[in-house]
Amino acid sequence: MSTATRSLIRAPITIEASWPTGLAVLASVLYVAGLVGNALLMPAGNVAVVGVLLAVSGWLAWQNHRSRALAGIGFEFERALLAVATALIATRTLGLWGIETYALVYLVVALVVALHPPKVSALAVGAALALEWLSQLFGTASGVWLESGTSFGVEQVDWTLAVSRSVFVIAFGLLSYFVHGREALERRQRYRQEVEEEREKMLVEAREFRLLHSGRSDATLMQREQAEELIVRDAVDAVQHTIYVSLELLKTALHCHTCVLLWFDVRNEKLRIKELVSDSDAIAEEEIEPARGVIGPITRSRELVNLRDIRAGFRGLSYYREPQKVTAFLGVPVIENGHLRGVLCVDHVGEKSFGPEAEKVVQETATYILRAIQNERMFSSIERTRYELGRFYEASRKLNDVLTPADVYKVALESVGEIVAYDFAALTMFDEETNTHSIAVVDSSAKLETDVASWVGTSFESNQGLVSMVVNNRHYLPFGGHFRDGTSVVFTREQRFEDMKSMLVMPLIVQDRPLGTFVIAHREAHQFSTERREMLEVVSNQVAITLHNSYLYEKMEKMASLDGLTGLANRRTFQEKLSEAMARHKRSGRSFGLIIMDIDHFKSVNDTYGHPVGDEVLREVGKLFKACLREVDVPARYGGEEFVVILEETELAAGRQVAERLRVEMSKLVFQTEKGPLQCTISMGYAVGPFDSSDPQTLIDLADQALYHSKNTGRNRVTVYQEMQVGKSN
Repeated sequence: MSTATRSLIRAPITIEASWPTGLAVLASVLYVAGLVGNALLMPAGNVAVVGVLLAVSGWLAWQNHRSRALAGIGFEFERALLAVATALIATRTLGLWGIETYALVYLVVALVVALHPPKVSALAVGAALALEWLSQLFGTASGVWLESGTSFGVEQVDWTLAVSRSVFVIAFGLLSYFVHGREALERRQRYRQEVEEEREKMLVEAREFRLLHSGRSDATLMQREQAEELIVRDAVDAVQHTIYVSLELLKTALHCHTCVLLWFDVRNEKLRIKELVSDSDAIAEEEIEPARGVIGPITRSRELVNLRDIRAGFRGLSYYREPQKVTAFLGVPVIENGHLRGVLCVDHVGEKSFGPEAEKVVQETATYILRAIQNERMFSSIERTRYELGRFYEASRKLNDVLTPADVYKVALESVGEIVAYDFAALTMFDEETNTHSIAVVDSSAKLETDVASWVGTSFESNQGLVSMVVNNRHYLPFGGHFRDGTSVVFTREQRFEDMKSMLVMPLIVQDRPLGTFVIAHREAHQFSTERREMLEVVSNQVAITLHNSYLYEKMEKMASLDGLTGLANRRTFQEKLSEAMARHKRSGRSFGLIIMDIDHFKSVNDTYGHPVGDEVLREVGKLFKACLREVDVPARYGGEEFVVILEETELAAGRQVAERLRVEMSKLVFQTEKGPLQCTISMGYAVGPFDSSDPQTLIDLADQALYHSKNTGRNRVTVYQEMQVGKSN
């Protein structure tokens, strides 16, 4: 493989716009403001600015050329804008010495258009026009320093100069595009196509050498795909170099006319010339039928064939386009673990034939070439494994840092995607109490046309699908990761996987308790080798542990913020919510309500009916509040039989109405006990924040005063603090 070809198949480098973008924008601003190319600036200063811009522009062009980078739109426009700004500043600077060089701007615009895609070219022409007209509007087109008193407007514009320059900029841009730009665009597209073809060719050769076990991977992350290609490219280069050197030595040692290695394609159907060293120009370029000519006996019997005294015009050497003056031929099969991989052929022109020593040399060469391929295969496998192990350890680290189930789902899919390629992945959860499964999260590649996003949330009872079987058996399925029957049930019969050839459904188990499954699938066969499966099983175990811990963390969070008996917010959470509500309503200038309530004669309920009945009363109060209040409101258990409610965005009258409704609904509740039916009432105090008080604790005290007023005046009523104060004053 030539150096030029190697440069084509290097992993694409995307150059992003960076600090040169800032320099281009700064140069444009300085040009418009008249701060460069200015007569008041020392000549050396003007020249220095131009020199810096020229140096940066040249450096960017050289870096892009040397790296053969496939630049993005950001970098392309960055380079174009910097070139235009540099040309404008250089023109103005030369104008200080009476040298009119505005034509330089037209040439730069033409060059930019010729070398860049149409979108970038249009932006560059637009930038040139914008800089010209802005400098005209600011009155700095002639290089005058922009002062605070300088006016801005059309009276500053030299219309003849501005219009003529604009017309020429557009004209040069259009001419350059139609004369050179389209041709350059076609060349760029051809170049990209050649890059892609060379990459495909390299991957085909890698599969033929068995350096890759399957087709090209379509990774979800570019980093994983690039790492794979780097490993494979180096392995292919090493194998090709070894083969070429081996054939060159063989030709020299045996004085051959041609030494050629024929190699089977991935399907083992056709032979291709993998490498050759020959004195002939008539080598066949097309694929070779294994049964044709002298190659047929070798591929059928898998034994050496040595022909002597070949007659002139013999057409049995299928690797030639036309008959050669070959007098001797020797073909040796290249066999690996019982599989015929290729045929190593040598031929000779002249009276000399190939004897036993030559046969031994050719056989040893074939063995050496095969061993070199095996070594590279092992080395590339080790490199891939090393990379995957690195991703594996990174996955473990990431999983250790997450706390919520949603974060576990996200990190799990990201981590597995870095280790192996997949076209579909999902996490399912299992509820032992109801014996049901549910699909928690899914992910898929762009190649998958099925709308798998709609599967999220699907629940199904245990069935004969793979997910249910994996949960029941605590063992991965299908065996070997081969999904032979695309109609097999994975979740339910509604979710189809007909396009998948590889699949793994792995259990998520913690302390012998199944939490769910991890499902990954690929459209190509043999994607999940034993080593990868074992690695994925370890990741699945880590996911299960992390998921279990996230559930515990979520439960602890709820326990820390909720009251265990009623399910309402506890006192600490209420205090936090009240402070937030106070700050929020202070900013908005709107009011909110605060209700404090107490179950009347609750001590006698406990003494008469027992604490279990008292607990049931508290639980029903919690359910009542959840049913009667909005989601934005915050009901909480303040302590004992006391409850509080924060009513968001509520005026006094509306808040009183809500409190009355809660009181009435509470009085309707009937509790059946061993000592007969029981009904309870509640007394309430109501205050309005931040108008009654802008301090949270003071507002609680005011509502508490209103509560005690309700208790002291007969219970089972609502007292509003403001109304209570009015009553006292009267």
